[in-house]
Amino acid sequence: MMAIDPVCGMEVTVEPAALTSTVLVADLVNAAAPGRHVGFVDPAEPGVERFWFCGRGCMLDFGDEPSRYLDPAFTPSGM
Repeated sequence: MMAIDPVCGMEVTVEPAALTSTVLVADLVNAAAPGRHVGFVDPAEPGVERFWFCGRGCMLDFGDEPSRYLDPAFTPSGM
């Protein structure tokens, strides 16, 4: 299975060793924005989405400003 890194737009293989982060999406200003980047929703954790990253830099950037990277107007920078 593949996921898209919300920061750079790269495809990331979903595997146990992959870098991930979870976000309580309801806490974000743009949580209900149509067209926003959506992560994996685990039914066991309502409101929480998991995102995968190509590298540590993208994961840290996302952690600093998740609303920025999930905004529908955001265009990933590419690598």
